[in-house]
Amino acid sequence: MNWLLTAGTLLQLIGSGQTAARQWANAIDARSIRTSAISVALATAKIETQRNAAVRKYLETDLYTLLDRIKADSGLGPLGFELPHAMMWAHLCMDASIPGVGQVERQVYATAMHEGLAVVETARPEHAALQALGVTIHAL
Repeated sequence: MNWLLTAGTLLQLIGSGQTAARQWANAIDARSIRTSAISVALATAKIETQRNAAVRKYLETDLYTLLDRIKADSGLGPLGFELPHAMMWAHLCMDASIPGVGQVERQVYATAMHEGLAVVETARPEHAALQALGVTIHAL
């Protein structure tokens, strides 16, 4: 199984402290981890909201170190959002069964679906509906 990390999962893997994402990552083959350009952008945007410049710089450095490690282990950089992903996203765009899932998040799920990856993220109420739509999810 190969895994796609959401922005929230990326953020749990950086900084200090033990998190569910770190426990999960320590137990799987690092070569199986993937990221998406969208998740990286969302994580970067979240880091940019940090008011403390030193903390912001620390988190940015930690994120890009993590991304470099993932690329070295898997041989792949972040997945772009290409036409096949967009076509999958088109099916998720208006699905009424997942009202709490934003359109950008749906793009990440569509990427995972097209690539045959399991999404790794914190548990959320929409998981059952997403799984019914064909999204494979590992809830932390």
